[in-house]
Amino acid sequence: MAAKVARKVLVVDDEETLTWSMTKTLAKDTGQYEIIIANTGTDALNILEKGPIDVVVTDIRMPDINGLDLLSRIREKYPSTKVIIMTAYGSPEVHKEATRRGSYFYLEKPFEISDVRTLILKALEEKRGGFVGQVVDLQLVDIIQMACLGRFTMSLTITKGDEGGLIYFQNGEIAHAEVGDIEGKEALYTILDWNEGRFNSQMGIVPPKETIADRWEHLLLEGVRRQDEAAAEERDSTVLLHEVEQAFEDLDKEAAIKESLERLLRILTNVGGFQKGSWIDTKGNVLTIDDQTFTESETSIPLLMFTMASRLDKYLGNSQPLRVNLRYKNNQTTIMRYNHLFLMVVLQARTTADEFFSVARNILERRLSKV
Repeated sequence: MAAKVARKVLVVDDEETLTWSMTKTLAKDTGQYEIIIANTGTDALNILEKGPIDVVVTDIRMPDINGLDLLSRIREKYPSTKVIIMTAYGSPEVHKEATRRGSYFYLEKPFEISDVRTLILKALEEKRGGFVGQVVDLQLVDIIQMACLGRFTMSLTITKGDEGGLIYFQNGEIAHAEVGDIEGKEALYTILDWNEGRFNSQMGIVPPKETIADRWEHLLLEGVRRQDEAAAEERDSTVLLHEVEQAFEDLDKEAAIKESLERLLRILTNVGGFQKGSWIDTKGNVLTIDDQTFTESETSIPLLMFTMASRLDKYLGNSQPLRVNLRYKNNQTTIMRYNHLFLMVVLQARTTADEFFSVARNILERRLSKV
C-alpha cells in the first residue's frame, strides 16, 4: 500500500519572531501537515520549485519580492496552491488587489495565530481535484453558466488589457462583481461587455459582500440584451456615418458638375445667336443659369416639351427626341437633352435653332463626355 503523501504548508515572512511564533502554534498539527519556513520571496519560490506545496501563508512587505508579486507567480506556475495573504499595512485597495490576483484569504495584522491555523485547516480540507489547464476561444457567458450550473462558490478574475474585474459566486448564484470603483450589477454588465480577455477562477472563495440579488439567468439575459442594443447602436452609427460621408461626396460631385455646366454656358455665350441659357434636371430643378434670368414657367418648359415629344414619338418611331424647338411670337427656344440634363437656350431674333445647334453640338458633345 502506497504511503500517504504529507501535505505541506509554506510560511513566508521576513520577521523571524513571527515565523517562530507561527511554527510553535502550528506544530500541534504536525500529524496533518508539514510546516516549512522561508524568510524571503526568493526562498519561497526555490522551495516551490522542489516540490508541491498545498498552502502558502505570506506577508506582503518583504525585502526582495513582495507578497502580491509572489502571489501572482504562484497562481501562474502553481495554480493548485492556495495563498493566504497577511499584512500590517492593509487597505481596501490592497485587499481588492490581493483578491484580484487570486488570494485564498486576506488577513490584516494584528491577528490571532489560531485564526491562521483555522484557515490553513479549512484550505487543506477543501478538495482541489479536477484538471488544471487553459481553455481558449470560450465566451465569458459560457464560463459563468458553468459556475452557476455547478453551484460553485468561487471567484472569477477577468482581465482585458489593463482593465480587471472580479465576479463572485455563492452556491451557484452571482453574489458580487466589481470593476474599478463600480460594484454590483453595473460592474457585472461592464465585464460582460468585454468581448475578449483572460480569466482565472479560484474555488472556495466566499464573496466579501453581497451586492447582487437577481437570479443569474436574468442577469445574463439582461447582459446579452445590453450587448445587442450596443451593437445595434454601433451599426446605426456606422450607417449614419456612411450616409453623411456619401452626402458630402455627392455634394462634392454636384459642385463639380455644376462648375462644369457653368463653364459650358460661358463657352456657349460666344456662339452666334445665344441670348440666355440654363441647365435643368429632369425634375425641373435649375442647376445653373447664366447672367440672364428665367421665370419659373420658363424653367418648366424643357420637361413639358420632352414629355410631349416622347409620347408623340411612340406613334412615329422608337427613338428618343434629341432636340425640341419652340417658337412663339418673335422668340425661338431650343431645348436639348443630354442624359439626365436639359439645356434650354433662348435664341436671338433672326437666329434659327438649326444654325445654333450645328455650332453648339460639337462643343456640347466634346465637353459633356467629361461631366
